Amino acid sequence: MVLRRYLCGRRLCLEGLTWMVFLSLCVAVYYSLDPPDVRTSVEEVTLPARWMLSDQLTQRLDHRRHHLQKMCKKYGLDVSTPVNHIWSAGFVVSREHSLVWCPVYKAASSTWLWNFNLLAGYTQADLLDNIHRPLPMAREKYPSPSLAELKSVLAGSPPPLSFMIARHPLLRLVSAYRNKLLVDRKNYRQTVRTMKSRHPELGATGPWGWLESLPLHIGIPTFRQFVQYLLERYAKHLPLNEHWIPATSYCTPCLINYTVLAKVETLEEDAKYIIFTSGIQGIVAPRVINRSQDGATSDLADHYLCQLSHDQMTKLIDLYKYDILLFEYDIQRYLDCTANK
Repeated sequence: MVLRRYLCGRRLCLEGLTWMVFLSLCVAVYYSLDPPDVRTSVEEVTLPARWMLSDQLTQRLDHRRHHLQKMCKKYGLDVSTPVNHIWSAGFVVSREHSLVWCPVYKAASSTWLWNFNLLAGYTQADLLDNIHRPLPMAREKYPSPSLAELKSVLAGSPPPLSFMIARHPLLRLVSAYRNKLLVDRKNYRQTVRTMKSRHPELGATGPWGWLESLPLHIGIPTFRQFVQYLLERYAKHLPLNEHWIPATSYCTPCLINYTVLAKVETLEEDAKYIIFTSGIQGIVAPRVINRSQDGATSDLADHYLCQLSHDQMTKLIDLYKYDILLFEYDIQRYLDCTANK
């Protein structure tokens, strides 16, 4: 009787272990495959037939410029250095329409690549057929300018309308994680492996956390692993991907006198200013392009950001300190929600 119970117990244990290994193999295979095509929503935006610049918008844009100039001077960012210098290759320049744009990726960049591609002569059908490669299409029409070329365009008479679009850096980071690592991760496979292998202790917890320890499990890095990877690269002065590099490092607003300092949070009005002031309202057909899969980033930001330890949060704020200071973003709620972690 004892032997029978022992053998039955052992069999059940082996069956359970077999199922656990089988499940882990399925998960590993799933995550090692290319993810399905990213589902992208493209929503039409109707421009008004006529548009007038309001005093409120004028005051808001003026305030941003004045505040930014003040902060740039205070922190010495208005002087070019080996660390703080213009990276001209990232700019998109339309000489024909006298427009200069520095794309801050994950800050309405897909929407404005759509607009610039229309200005370049692509049809809406072209753009919809190539919805996942707007930047390569843009670069075919707008080659990356050299620093001398960019300065020449900016110094033109009359000067072009130049702009960048800022976004709360922590929400932008969440958006980048969701889009580039949760969904469209096929271009980040090695980065994903590095994120997971360096800090397994920051992996998934809960009833399925055991999957993280299995050698064949490739999986997706947790947000905490992603942030730790980012912080370590920052501490070592290693280059950061354009989707999460600080906007102030990528577009250097202290070294370029942008005509418009737009923000995602007020983009509806800011975009109208850019479109109507530059006279492109009859050419572009604006769209809001969203690559998120499970809700707006603003609705899910707390879920991700409040998982972080207080140490991670304070270091993350240090990484994005100039984005926060120059564009007046509030970070207190994220300090509060990680205070006891």
